[in-house]
Amino acid sequence: MTSILETIGIPALDRYLGGGVPRGFTILVVGRPGSGTEFLAKQFASAGDLVTNYFTTTERDEDIFSVMKQHAWKPNLKIFNIGVKYYQTTLEKRLEISRYRQEGLKYDEVKKIGDDEDDFDINYLTSLAYEISKLPTPFRVVVDSLDFFLENYDTSEVLSALRTIKAHTQHSESLTLITMLKNVHEPRVQSSIEDMSDMILELERETVQHEVKKFLVIQKVRNNPGLVGSLPCTFGPSGIQLQV
Repeated sequence: MTSILETIGIPALDRYLGGGVPRGFTILVVGRPGSGTEFLAKQFASAGDLVTNYFTTTERDEDIFSVMKQHAWKPNLKIFNIGVKYYQTTLEKRLEISRYRQEGLKYDEVKKIGDDEDDFDINYLTSLAYEISKLPTPFRVVVDSLDFFLENYDTSEVLSALRTIKAHTQHSESLTLITMLKNVHEPRVQSSIEDMSDMILELERETVQHEVKKFLVIQKVRNNPGLVGSLPCTFGPSGIQLQV
């Protein structure tokens, strides 16, 4: 049985891959800060016929839609803004406690605010897996980024949630794209995440004689190692374009 192929949002990359990405794949996009991983995530989210369910931990909704409009991409997505909710339910409370301590509030009063904070302490890792499990299938999902969960939850919990999401993506013949910073987390953790991924894309740049050259590196395509390679790319008005 031939796998159904889905666009990744970069036409030249679809052609290079033989028509697109097989449904059921979990795609990991890695890069250094500023490399454009979140940009690629938005380009992916704008493509295809399915509504993309976009889980963001770092941006406001209006910033995401602004980038989509700037590049004339279809805003065909539903945003789940984990970053904003985390600020409202957790960080804002912590800032309030710090301010009250600085202003000399008594210990018992500060403690009461801290106790109230527990009522708002949502497990966003569990929520992520739960929300994805509820989506109609097949689906397109973006998680930008995995770093938030690795910073705020036990590593074993994150890997377990990721296995659940991957299995659901595979068995429902859907597509999930996850972003993560490169060389920030423990090598053992990064290796486990890379092993679970069906495809790994890395955005890379290097300076040659004062000129910055950019590359999209295909590090892994499950069961198709012949597609691994480094492809020169540019970032233009229509998004990431490959020079192939």
